[in-house]
Amino acid sequence: MINYSFSVEMKIMRILHVFPDEKFFDYVSDFFDELNNVENLYIYYNREQNYTFKYIKNTSKIKIESSYKEYVKLFSSSNIDIIYFHSLPLNVWKFFRYIDKNKKIIWWCWGFEIYQKCRLMKPLVQVDLYKPLTLEYVRQNEIKSIGLLRFLYWLLMYPYDYIIRKKIISRIDYFTPVLPIEYQLMKKISYFRAKPFMLNSGPGLASKVDFKFHLIPQNILIGNSLSYTNNHLDVFSKIHSYRLCNQKYVVPVNYGTDFNGNKMFLKDIANLHTDVVWLTDFMPFEQYFQLFETITHAIFGHIRQQAMGNIFACLEKGIKIYLYKDSVIYRQLVELGFIVFSIDNDLSEISLQKVLSKEDAYTNLTCCRKIGIHKIENANQELNTMFKQ
Repeated sequence: MINYSFSVEMKIMRILHVFPDEKFFDYVSDFFDELNNVENLYIYYNREQNYTFKYIKNTSKIKIESSYKEYVKLFSSSNIDIIYFHSLPLNVWKFFRYIDKNKKIIWWCWGFEIYQKCRLMKPLVQVDLYKPLTLEYVRQNEIKSIGLLRFLYWLLMYPYDYIIRKKIISRIDYFTPVLPIEYQLMKKISYFRAKPFMLNSGPGLASKVDFKFHLIPQNILIGNSLSYTNNHLDVFSKIHSYRLCNQKYVVPVNYGTDFNGNKMFLKDIANLHTDVVWLTDFMPFEQYFQLFETITHAIFGHIRQQAMGNIFACLEKGIKIYLYKDSVIYRQLVELGFIVFSIDNDLSEISLQKVLSKEDAYTNLTCCRKIGIHKIENANQELNTMFKQ
């Protein structure tokens, strides 16, 4: 049994961080470990006793709990003041019933929880996630990928799911979005009562890359994963005829389970006339961001908030970014003063051969410096206010 003891020598805030096995853990935990008068416990629940982390690298900082009984005890423990859910997938909903009423709950929203359907429930924030070609593919394969029996089970559970989701969302005390605009979108929901926490950039949003001004066009990054929400099919349709000399497309397909997890599916249908580098193996952050040294343009087809680590790294690196105009990301970045371009109107073979101007690159860097790093002292102030309340 793991000993979850805390220091009690001074008045501190004790935060239980509920994390999935995801690559974001390492730099997010580093952020929280810098806070003053805060004691963090990072926990991951998995019934497999000899579980090996797939994405988390700094495994010494996070505890794996395989005992359900011991795990749920944490949610009512007197040694815990705040429970911080890093994402809110369906499989953590059941733990809310064990949380004491006097404990504060923070939800750091990763995006998928509010933009995508949960079983058969409509998304909390409704946007048109897919462009025409991707939408057609998803519709044709959705029921097939779910399976008839699972679909019928979801249909049976729908009334219960809806009631439970409403209770859980109304129980959240504080909400950490990746983009400030997401808090405003959530406020439109009548039963959402959470106050903002770290509204202007959640932890780990800003990258730690160095600024670089590019003189000549180099490679072009397309998307961030195998997820349908990249709208690869529509992006490929837009650029398939471009013939670019001395440039390559770089397409990460090493993360995500859509297209049945077939990393080569997109390669088989892409039909691009420019060389492509397909990233099929998972890469450590340091190695992945080294690729950005050869990137001068990036095309992100997401409509929802997604891939913000990549996008902010591009903005700080002086990389020219293209987004759909109806994207939540495009809308937010323009409001914040960033210079970004639209896939709809600006993306062309000629534009991919022109780098971002030095003036625009510095504008983006300045904007990143203003909002990219949530200052430690500000986070401390917000936590102190929360604790007093």
